[in-house]
Amino acid sequence: MLALRLREMPHILSLHAFIFPRTIGLFLLGAYAWRSGILRTPHQGLMFVIAVAGIVSGATLTILGYLKNPMFADPSGTLQLALGYAAAIIGIANLASGKTLLGWAVPLGRMAFTNYLMQSLIFSAIFYGYGLGLFGRLGAASTLAIGIAIYVAQVLFSKWWLGRYRYGPVEWLWRTLMYGAAQPMLKVETAR
Repeated sequence: MLALRLREMPHILSLHAFIFPRTIGLFLLGAYAWRSGILRTPHQGLMFVIAVAGIVSGATLTILGYLKNPMFADPSGTLQLALGYAAAIIGIANLASGKTLLGWAVPLGRMAFTNYLMQSLIFSAIFYGYGLGLFGRLGAASTLAIGIAIYVAQVLFSKWWLGRYRYGPVEWLWRTLMYGAAQPMLKVETAR
């Protein structure tokens, strides 16, 4: 796998160089949106207008781009879709019923870095040759079922883990490195 990755590097590097400025711009836009308070106390009506506009325009651009060239999605379409999806989730999450509807995902999000790395390890063990080598051997339905099963397992694991600890393992390591001191990991039971 290391040899394969090293051979792929020259081809992928140019792609990253092209995408990197956009990624930094989106990161800065997200940081600005958070610091400005737009995401902490969003205007519900505005969130749903952005959601509908982003999803409709993004889907239209993506479909039109696909019809022109099936190998590449239109970057502006995918960005608008992402903005629409994010606005929809933020809008729903800030409704009383939305908190109930999306509450199951909170632990998953609090351990996002851990879960991301865990997915990479699990899926590479399932699909790459050094593991089960199932890449190209399964149909779409089987692959989707595996993906959903792993996602559900991560939701359950995240809830279990955060019932005992303050952070996910990688989040704890990240905070420890950022602050230069070991962060408290165990949850402290509060006296009632």
